[in-house]
Amino acid sequence: MAKKIYMTNLKGGAGVTTCCTGLGFALAGLGERTLIIDGDNISGGGLQVGGCANMQTYTFADFAKGACRAKQTLIAHPKILNLSFASSLGLDDREAAERAVDELDGLFDYILLDKITPKKCDEAIIVTEPFVPSLKAADCCKAKLSDGGVKNIGLFVNKLNGGHIINGEVMTAQEIASLLHLPLKAVIPEDLALPLGKWKKSTMKVFKVAAEMVMGRKELVCNVLRNYFGINGYIKRKVRERL
Repeated sequence: MAKKIYMTNLKGGAGVTTCCTGLGFALAGLGERTLIIDGDNISGGGLQVGGCANMQTYTFADFAKGACRAKQTLIAHPKILNLSFASSLGLDDREAAERAVDELDGLFDYILLDKITPKKCDEAIIVTEPFVPSLKAADCCKAKLSDGGVKNIGLFVNKLNGGHIINGEVMTAQEIASLLHLPLKAVIPEDLALPLGKWKKSTMKVFKVAAEMVMGRKELVCNVLRNYFGINGYIKRKVRERL
């Protein structure tokens, strides 16, 4: 049976889909058979971020109508071994998605659920930015998951800039985790190339660390402050202030 992880935040723009995709890339790179289920039933944003846009033959909407089996919705990533996607484009019947997850369970080691079928998850990860609106949404999300019976909830702090921490503009990831009373699973540094669809090697290394943390191999998170001290760090902070 696959380990199923539900990833979410009630606030849009926190980077849930990006983090879900990055974690999926990393798990697959570590040899784990990984499925990412894109919960965006309108635009298929997860497929776009993951590099599988318009590659679907069937979606969960077709499965709900009985037009295909669940495994026929799978999209093998064209470049990454061990990684598949499934799309919920056009899906209105969320119970059908739950049935599809049941059918796909034995084919994978990890199934990452991008804002879909929380009832099927073994654990949940809340993705938050270090800013107040996202933190409030993350707290509400935690309460909603807890009320729904999810006990194992972790935290990804996304888009964290070390310069902002040094300038006192945001809290550290550890302070955010303490505030939300959630175990910190990953710290993803700010990467301005990600909205352009580019994945830096340094960012992928961070997701690899996150994957190993999720797998229970190590307890380590990225230090986003390291590159923001000294004269070079000062210059970085000043350049970032102007962007």
